[in-house]
Amino acid sequence: MKFSLNFIKEFLEVKMPAQDLVEALTMSGMEVENLEKSGNDWVFDIEVTSNRYDWLSLLGIAREVAVCLGKKLDIKYPKVVKEPVLLGRKIVIEDSNDCIFYVGRVIRGLNISASPLWLKQRVINCGINSINSVVDVTNYCMLKWGNPLHAFDYDKLKGDIFVRRAKKNEEFIGIDGKERILSKDNLVIADAEKVIALAGVIGAKNSEVDETTKNIFLEAALFLPLSIRRSRRSVGLDTESSYRFERMVNPQYLEFASEQAANLIKELSGGVFFGYKEAGKNPTIKPKRIMINFSSLSDYLGLACSASAVRQILERLGFKTESISKETAVFLAPLFRFDIQREVDIYEEFSRIYGFDKIPSSLPAIKPKVKEPNSYEFKKEVRRLLVSMGLNEAVTFSIESEEELTGLGYENLIKIANPLRKKENVMRPSLCQGLLKTIKYNLNRSQSNVSFFEIANIYTKLKSGFEETSQIGIAYSQGFNDFFFLKGLVNRLLDYFDIVEYEFKPESAKNMSNSLSIVVGGQSIGCLGKIDRQVKKDLGIKEDLFFSQINLQLLMKARGIKKYQPFSNYPAVCRDISIALRKDKKFADVEKIIVKKSKDYFSSLEILDRYQGQDLEKNYQAFTLRIFYQLPERTLTSDEIDSLHLMIRDQLNAQDGIQIR
Repeated sequence: MKFSLNFIKEFLEVKMPAQDLVEALTMSGMEVENLEKSGNDWVFDIEVTSNRYDWLSLLGIAREVAVCLGKKLDIKYPKVVKEPVLLGRKIVIEDSNDCIFYVGRVIRGLNISASPLWLKQRVINCGINSINSVVDVTNYCMLKWGNPLHAFDYDKLKGDIFVRRAKKNEEFIGIDGKERILSKDNLVIADAEKVIALAGVIGAKNSEVDETTKNIFLEAALFLPLSIRRSRRSVGLDTESSYRFERMVNPQYLEFASEQAANLIKELSGGVFFGYKEAGKNPTIKPKRIMINFSSLSDYLGLACSASAVRQILERLGFKTESISKETAVFLAPLFRFDIQREVDIYEEFSRIYGFDKIPSSLPAIKPKVKEPNSYEFKKEVRRLLVSMGLNEAVTFSIESEEELTGLGYENLIKIANPLRKKENVMRPSLCQGLLKTIKYNLNRSQSNVSFFEIANIYTKLKSGFEETSQIGIAYSQGFNDFFFLKGLVNRLLDYFDIVEYEFKPESAKNMSNSLSIVVGGQSIGCLGKIDRQVKKDLGIKEDLFFSQINLQLLMKARGIKKYQPFSNYPAVCRDISIALRKDKKFADVEKIIVKKSKDYFSSLEILDRYQGQDLEKNYQAFTLRIFYQLPERTLTSDEIDSLHLMIRDQLNAQDGIQIR
């Protein structure tokens, strides 16, 4: 919204330079987005937040300026005249839910012309075009008091005035010259024959005030904000008037705005006051009574606040002190501040005038409900490890589609009460869907061998309440990797955190085949496996997909104490071995034999190749393994390694389901 400094000076004397006033207003919470010189005036462009509808009037802005400068306003309220009563024409409000109060004043014998320079400058510097001496006055009073007004050519009206809903397909041509087809969503002002205005939005061409107008009907009203919002949206129109009505106008200034407009019109265009008419009832506003606690205010802001300082600032803002003591105070909120409802609202009002820059910076002392290790640092450590293993971090949405998840077999989903989109209406029960969609997005853009991880929360519905748990998700497309690559990643993760007693157990997992449960200390902390063929088909992906999910809190709880040892200064020696393993045998059994027989010589084990073909017995698959041997105190000889390696071969060959190739 734009306002001019000269307009503000109608309420108080301002000697502060405009640039300094910009900083003072911004620091108090009224953000000034732009400042420019216009002749002998300064034009401010401010951002009006949705709760501060009082800033949609120059009076409201002047109050803010006065508080910043420590001055009092000089407000001249006009004496409201309601006589003579307008006879022969009724004002009919068909539904009081649409219009609470409606006031009309008739002025006759006008000589309409261009506005004087001062009036032109007021409206133009506030972003409104100058039209004539009547329309400019209505805009001037709207800007000053915040209450929109509209002037009709009185001689163009037929019969009574009606505030009603439009009829279906009723035609309307606005003063902008555009024709619109109305519906029951539109609230209109009409006479006995036609629509003369889209209520609270724009007047009609058929009753427009121009240079030939001699008599006017001046309207002031209180319309329901929701009615105006629906009406102007249905016609795709936004005006200065609708902007204010949608955010609520102050009923206590309606009569002042109408009276001053009538007086100014008579002063600038001649004419006499002919009559007054009203319908409905102007509501009585009672001040909101709020009690605050000074110690709570001090805790809230993190500084000591004296009762006298709080009282002084709040009274400058228009609050009235009903009672005050060392511990508490009761204040009456100003009638022009509908947004002040609670104790914290008063805290905010005090702090913005006291100065946000004077409030010391400090971190809040947040105490967790359950004492547990620092998960934030643990997440950082997991993140670094997974990145070092060549995975890319993904961040996916916590909200997903109920239809998609139900199709994947998920039940008891946590639904969102007011979702913005149908496809985002439940909280995710797993990280799988988000990561698979991320893979699909990359594959569709000619990326290959894509691999991702995510550390985020999933949400589970319990019998009583909900549960939110942190999880580690890993997913990748096949490329040159397979299921064993995923198992190796999980192995590396567990080994890194010194988790020794763990095993992989075959277990059925949702939407996965060849799945394993990750068991630590008899408790499952996650799973891994190959994504089911039907899930791939639904996603439109041909490549094999692999996924693992691990409970981060359980992983953190199971982690061991890190132990460090020096690197060996002596080289490792490797030997390869090829075996055929029956499919019902676990590869972990092979690994246990190698580690046990190698004893202190064992360093590490790698799978070089995997083969499954016609030259193998049924239900067998072949592996080529590379075993590394190393000692910390000396170099190994070929003879002792050959002897040890031969013993391991014999031991493996003696096992049922294992053949040396």
